[in-house]
Amino acid sequence: MDEIIIQPALHNAIGGIVVLAAIATVLLNWRGLATLKTSGGQTSDGTDLPRSPSLGGWRNAALIAFQIALMVQALIGIKLLDQGLGTVQKYVHYLGGLGALGLVMLYYWLPKRDAADSSRKALGLTVASLAFVLMTFVIGGLYARGGLS
Repeated sequence: MDEIIIQPALHNAIGGIVVLAAIATVLLNWRGLATLKTSGGQTSDGTDLPRSPSLGGWRNAALIAFQIALMVQALIGIKLLDQGLGTVQKYVHYLGGLGALGLVMLYYWLPKRDAADSSRKALGLTVASLAFVLMTFVIGGLYARGGLS
């Protein structure tokens, strides 16, 4: 792996994908919570919704895709640090990238009482993770362009 050289532009491109994945995950979780609140716990034909704390297909898929994107971004960042690039902003990347991943992973550790509780926790943690991702993307980009040195 040492002979493979990764360009910083790849890290920036994956960072853009991470930002888009974070926004999509927040929007899906927000929509899921809004749907739960407006339905009043019932389907369109009047039967009760299941009380299962699971999020559902698209929301789970978004969380998984977001976590994979964060992990790929972290691995590329570690490789760039190994190449001697980005040592000045390594703490921004550690806190921002791994902090965002930690927040999303925290969702799976928290107890969930019902679907509404699960949706609130998923939305809150993905919004906090989005804040970390945006902070890291903006500050890392400024460092890369020489705006913060």
